[in-house]
Amino acid sequence: MNRKAHVGTIMLVIGAFLLVIFALYVMLSSNTDLSLIKAELRASSDFAEASHKFVLKGFGDIVDKSIFDSKSSSEFEKSFNISLRKYASEKRESGLSNNLYAKLSLGDYSLTLKDGNYELIVLGVSEKYNLDNNEVTYAYSLKAIFDKTKVNSVKVIE
Repeated sequence: MNRKAHVGTIMLVIGAFLLVIFALYVMLSSNTDLSLIKAELRASSDFAEASHKFVLKGFGDIVDKSIFDSKSSSEFEKSFNISLRKYASEKRESGLSNNLYAKLSLGDYSLTLKDGNYELIVLGVSEKYNLDNNEVTYAYSLKAIFDKTKVNSVKVIE
């Protein structure tokens, strides 16, 4: 019998066994608390979601204020654009990590009249939130449909 051929196989099995034992030792001796990491990620996600809802509500509010300021004007669109830019400039200084109010205050949006309703579309809106080592980024576009009296809907469009 040729016993030299079995030496390599035995060494391979012993090496694999030692590697598995070392991997188990490293995993068990790690001081990482996975529940703490999970809680941090959940907190980051919750914060980003709440901030996103706040931005959407703020967008609807300034469109509504602009409608209110412009509804008695004979040139509704012109008055609406001026009012929207004014309110967006005020909100721009709020310290939120998004470019929505900058786009609105600079006039980077489209306003069209369709079937008696106005459509305000803002393309390329982004939000970025950093919490500890976690970063959340939203990229989307917004569409508001309204008439001369009220906002009918505010939607996120992809």
